[in-house]
Amino acid sequence: MRLDRNYAKPYLSPQEYETYIEKHRAELEKLKNGGHADGMLGWLHPEDWADEAMCTRIEELAGEIREKAQVFVVVGLGGSNQGARALIEALCPQDAMPGGPEILYAALNLSASYYETLLKRIDGRSVYVNVIAKNFQTLEPGLTFRMLRHYMESRYSKEEAARRIITTVTVGDGMLHRISEENGYRYLPFPEDVGGRYSVFTPVGLLPVAVAGIHIRELIQGAVKAERACLAGGELLEDAKSYAVTRNALLEKGYGIEVLSFFEPQLEAFGRWWRQLFAESEGKQNTALFPAVCSFTEDLHSVGQYLQQGKRQMIETFLHIATPPCDRKVDPEPQMDDGFDYLDGRTFHEINECAYRATVKAHSEGGVPCMIVELDGLDARSLGELMYFYFIVCVCSSVLLGVDPFDQPGVENYKTEMFRLLKTKK
Repeated sequence: MRLDRNYAKPYLSPQEYETYIEKHRAELEKLKNGGHADGMLGWLHPEDWADEAMCTRIEELAGEIREKAQVFVVVGLGGSNQGARALIEALCPQDAMPGGPEILYAALNLSASYYETLLKRIDGRSVYVNVIAKNFQTLEPGLTFRMLRHYMESRYSKEEAARRIITTVTVGDGMLHRISEENGYRYLPFPEDVGGRYSVFTPVGLLPVAVAGIHIRELIQGAVKAERACLAGGELLEDAKSYAVTRNALLEKGYGIEVLSFFEPQLEAFGRWWRQLFAESEGKQNTALFPAVCSFTEDLHSVGQYLQQGKRQMIETFLHIATPPCDRKVDPEPQMDDGFDYLDGRTFHEINECAYRATVKAHSEGGVPCMIVELDGLDARSLGELMYFYFIVCVCSSVLLGVDPFDQPGVENYKTEMFRLLKTKK
């Protein structure tokens, strides 16, 4: 994995970069001691929650589900499902074992239409459910689980329904753990010292990923590689700090939006994961870049216009995959003069690379500071390394902003009013 800042340098000179570092020397020193994130660093060592025993347990449970289920419903909101979805959509089917159930996601919203469609899709099929909640006080997973629990118990015996419901809970604390014990649901631990958006390398993310047929040990190996590189103070940690410094120095210069762009559409869910990680971690005290996501080349024909000639308020990070998961050649067209003969014999990857290089050049020369994060390929190890890298970047960046990267107090504001309205008698 590599970071390229060269396309941002015309907009942030070496002197400005060093001035920012000197100005924030105290904040950067905090990073040596974990910043100011006491008690929420359980993600820092992935093998603490994904050791041999836990990986074996998850693989055995996932093997049962893959064998017996036609559909696997993941009930979770935000950090409880974003990491798993990012990996599943990025790596399936090209880097996953064949077979296994269709994976559906619930508790994403409160729309009756969505759940009517969901129930129709699972009806008559063999269903397993995974309910993920750290404290089980959020409305969406609570309401969705009630609906699905009633559905499962109406289709199966109560005992069989219990066998098909797996929960991921805070063990020893919280309502969902109590419900699991009382009803005989099998459960996995949701670590107390890991926030949802940092939980992809724990059972929270690993069970759905394993059910999808992705090799979770390879994912963890990638994360551990990044962990060791960062804790050793090597190039990866320096890249993370450099990325964090660049984006926040540009924020101080008046830029307000960071766009994550990519040319492989299976990274769209990864973009949502990245967006949540930075928005929920940094968006406090009236500061931070607003994170946005673009999938190219599709979005070049819409948002691309704004990026090229709109208000100069954006920076852009390109997530570049050097070797794609697959490729194919363009066949000649001898029967029709369609005007595209210049593509004969080229591969789609070559064409996509030309679009990528042209976009970086056009956007950077058009007034957008650009950085590039490049992966050699798109596989479980590479994404494990990349996601851990982004954890480190996010913590560094949050510390520079003076905010806690692990709380989300603003999320509670709408909940307070919503619960007041719901509990008001009609």
